[in-house]
Amino acid sequence: MARATTVNKPRGGKSVGRSLCAVGYARRSTDRQEQSIPDQQRAIETYAQEQGLRLLRFYIDDAISGTSTVGRQAFQDLIADATKSDCGFGTILVYDVKRFGRVDNDEAGYYRHVLREHGVEVNYVSEGFTGDGTDDLLRPVKQWQARQESKDLSKVAIRGLLSKSNSGGGWWMGGAPPFGYDLRYESQSGEFLFFLRYLRDGRKEMLDQERETTRTLDRGESVAVSRRDRCKLVPSEQCRVDVVQRIFQHYTVEQRGFKAIADALNRDGVPTSRDSQWAPQYSGRWSTTAVRGILVNPVYLGDMVWNRRTDARFHRIIDGKAIERRGIVGRRLEPNHEADWIVTPNAHEPLVSRRTFDAAKALLGQRDASRLQVGINPRTGLPVNGEETNGDCVGGWSGPRVKFLLSQLCRCAHCGNRYEGHTQYRAQRDEEGRRVRAFEYACGGYIRHGRATCKLGAVPKEPFEDAVINAVIEYYERYRTEDGQALLAVVLDEAVDSDHERLAEEKRTLRSQLGKLERTISNLLDNITAVNRQLVDARIVELQRDQGQLQERLDAVEHRAISHRQTQDAKEELRSFLDRLESALRHEALDTRQATIRRCIKQIVLDHANREAKVSIRQLPILGVTLGRDVTEQVTVRIVARR
Repeated sequence: MARATTVNKPRGGKSVGRSLCAVGYARRSTDRQEQSIPDQQRAIETYAQEQGLRLLRFYIDDAISGTSTVGRQAFQDLIADATKSDCGFGTILVYDVKRFGRVDNDEAGYYRHVLREHGVEVNYVSEGFTGDGTDDLLRPVKQWQARQESKDLSKVAIRGLLSKSNSGGGWWMGGAPPFGYDLRYESQSGEFLFFLRYLRDGRKEMLDQERETTRTLDRGESVAVSRRDRCKLVPSEQCRVDVVQRIFQHYTVEQRGFKAIADALNRDGVPTSRDSQWAPQYSGRWSTTAVRGILVNPVYLGDMVWNRRTDARFHRIIDGKAIERRGIVGRRLEPNHEADWIVTPNAHEPLVSRRTFDAAKALLGQRDASRLQVGINPRTGLPVNGEETNGDCVGGWSGPRVKFLLSQLCRCAHCGNRYEGHTQYRAQRDEEGRRVRAFEYACGGYIRHGRATCKLGAVPKEPFEDAVINAVIEYYERYRTEDGQALLAVVLDEAVDSDHERLAEEKRTLRSQLGKLERTISNLLDNITAVNRQLVDARIVELQRDQGQLQERLDAVEHRAISHRQTQDAKEELRSFLDRLESALRHEALDTRQATIRRCIKQIVLDHANREAKVSIRQLPILGVTLGRDVTEQVTVRIVARR
């Protein structure tokens, strides 16, 4: 917390020159084992009195790290005031070098130089500097020591975190929990203490075992617990859990994109995990980044995963060790390689099944690859070559301009590029004299690169969409008769059996690989000698890491098996979906129609030269219980000529 306080001025005194006026700067990063703000202020006031300086005010950064000047608002205000042309002080008094900042010598020297250029000196009241030439020798040494202490503390903190993660308990490693989870605190002996729930505005609620609120902590107020107390993730209130499950449902079953999901949540007024009261950068609305963050987070599987990203200033964890970070420019936050993630499987209750999460992960990979093919960076959503996309291309899943049911489903039979929503004006005009605007599907290869790639191949929107809808309804009509219900059950059972066989084969393969690794390790141990011990030990460490990864994959396969109850639920879901299929495709809002058609169609290959489209319809629509098998049958649809 940053603030500036004014020191009471003596009454009746004469005006004092700038050289005899001073301000104080006080800072601490935590309330543990650091010189308190009042102690620093008293020492500065005593020093000012002894030196005959008039102390005007204090600039105070409380509970803010000194390892950087970024985020230290009072420090930045101090520098800004000191460099003004009408600055009323000539000295800044600081308790010691550490309080000025645990920055490196270059950064500290830069600020001292800027201040000196504006006639302001920095005095450290407790360091014992004498004002002669030796200060220039001692000051950098003390500044380096202050910086090094922070680096050493960073290593100690990482060692403690690694020890905590290696304990195997799946304990939460610190910070706000992911959306949809609360924290359950317990003592070292396992005795329940309280639940902790983070609110949107940054406050925290402490709850008893009945989940009744016992206390609310203000934003920034820390939880008073022992260092030996620990916590785990537990599902939060049901409305938050439902939001997480809804996001996975939209993405894996309805095939919606990040923006479509965010738009749907915002349209329904679903609260986010954080709003602007938490921090200014949060808008209180769902964004594509927030949606993607949920879909890629393995914590929703029930696994305790940390070290996915690095935001530390001094070190990052690689191969289970603290490695110093160098050359950090701009943002410190960086993703870590998946091999360096630290995972404790089945540490807490999952919010989604492993099959659903794997389905989302597979879709993410497909869409990222697809976006790269058309020159879009999957992370930023911006063109790779820096050029703006064509303004007439309005295809996509959602947004105020989207009018196309089959967006992202169609591909050109000639060049392989995606068919996109496209608009153009006709020569004729309406009754009011305005040019008629036609909505069509057109080849994206032509839109982006012109005739060198393909032809426009425009297809009128409404007739084409109606033809595809009719084909889908006609295909699934066979399941709606009395014999069709039996056929539907047979097809689903075959899909489940096929999935079980695929998983069984995958398990056999993984067990075989584990067996080979065990035999290799055993052979190495049998043949170890004093000469080759170092090489053998290193090789065994590598093999044991591979062994652990294979075991994790085997455990994941075990969790993907479909139960009898899930099969029955899938049958009921299918019957209900097919009963409302025609109504959903013809009469519902566009986003519902898009969600429905994507469950039924895998791809449409459009041949504009022959005026036909080959529609790959799924034998079974995408279900809430995701199946490994995705069998399609091809239906040919004739395209109405362009009007």
